[in-house]
Amino acid sequence: MLGLEAMPGLAIPEAEAIRKLEVVAVHVVVNAEGEPIFPVYHYVALNAEGRPVFPFHQQLNQLVLPMFMTDEQAQQEKKTLEGRIPDTEGSRVVSMPLNVALERNERLVQKIRARDESQSLVTPLVPAMADWRKAEELLRAEGFSRQEIARNLKVPVFLTDPPISITPPGTEEAKIALFFNYSQLQQAKQAVPGFEGEDKVIDLRRAINLLVQEEEDTYFFFPTEDRIKTFQAQQEAAQESSP
Repeated sequence: MLGLEAMPGLAIPEAEAIRKLEVVAVHVVVNAEGEPIFPVYHYVALNAEGRPVFPFHQQLNQLVLPMFMTDEQAQQEKKTLEGRIPDTEGSRVVSMPLNVALERNERLVQKIRARDESQSLVTPLVPAMADWRKAEELLRAEGFSRQEIARNLKVPVFLTDPPISITPPGTEEAKIALFFNYSQLQQAKQAVPGFEGEDKVIDLRRAINLLVQEEEDTYFFFPTEDRIKTFQAQQEAAQESSP
């Protein structure tokens, strides 16, 4: 999953690290029957300014199922698909934790291969544009070219140097927080009087490696803004349904 290879002597099993992604909400577009809608993209790698552009390179016999990190992105994709693909009446956006989406994608791959062995599935995780632009800004300030960023950064994860430690809900021990939303990182910094650390950004793959390789389980993913909204909506629904 996520392109990670097995590593000997891990302090935290990869599967456990993936479960930590339950705090990340993703949104996908499905049809009226709840089946994924696979859009067709044209190849656009970099624009004239060298900036990465989504969609990306879709190969022959390759199905693409984008997982959007904000509901707003997914709703816009739904609107685009309805105007471009037939039989999309009744389509909707469904949301789920990222770890659940990864498990679902594995089952979907098996289903696709059973139907046609020549087909493959790509499920890109699409970050919020504001977070992507901020990540690019930080990396450009460190001297990376736009081409290097396009090759090596897929999903930005934000932290600080020195790191900010936060006690996760339901625990008693503070851990280093990793943020998917830059705005949440700024809020965390404001809660630390006199904090003067620098903002940093790494790719999600490296962030997961930190969780996998760390001996003392030092890091944790801070719940995304959309995931927090989902928590709140679930609590409100439960209160309304209770007698």
